Amino acid sequence: MKLIFLHGLGQSAESWKEVQNLLTDYPSEAIELFPSGVSNYQQAKERIYQHLSKETEPFVLIGLSLGAVLALELSSSDIPTLQALVLSGCPLKLAGNIPFYFQTLVFKLLPKRIFEKQGADKSLLVGVSEELKTLDLREIAKNCSYPSLLICGSKDKPNLSSMKGIQELIPNSQFQIIPDGPHVLNRAKPKEFAEITRSFLELLK
Repeated sequence: MKLIFLHGLGQSAESWKEVQNLLTDYPSEAIELFPSGVSNYQQAKERIYQHLSKETEPFVLIGLSLGAVLALELSSSDIPTLQALVLSGCPLKLAGNIPFYFQTLVFKLLPKRIFEKQGADKSLLVGVSEELKTLDLREIAKNCSYPSLLICGSKDKPNLSSMKGIQELIPNSQFQIIPDGPHVLNRAKPKEFAEITRSFLELLK
């Protein structure tokens, strides 16, 4: 079974390299969400959908943060070879989420150079954050029929409750918390992330 990875906002496909290296017995691919010419969330979602719909090998879709949002949203599309989901640090509902609105405001106010130092694109981060202000994945989660592994770091306080909410909505799901884990588990806790994912993949065989 193939693994397809979707990274978070402000990350790149390279962000999954350590996790991929720990799961080399599975063929895998990490997709760049915002290559040249893709400048917003809707474009990214359509591009990823077109890519996945042409996949001939059965695969598990693994997403972190924005990548997890994409994975859950795309689970409601017709993708014949999709077998299961692994979602990490996924928000469930951003509509009316005051901390998220505040974060978007901070992004707008910070100078461009702050983002550039971290290799990020301010206009992309602000633009995508604005697009997600009305996000509500509750209905999609409730209707998700795929086996799903939900992972969250114990320090990722904003998303712990969201992930618990997703577990309650997705019928065939399990929830794992990584101790001392922050939001970006693919970077900070790749070994733990890979081990939990491997255990889940073994159950799918």
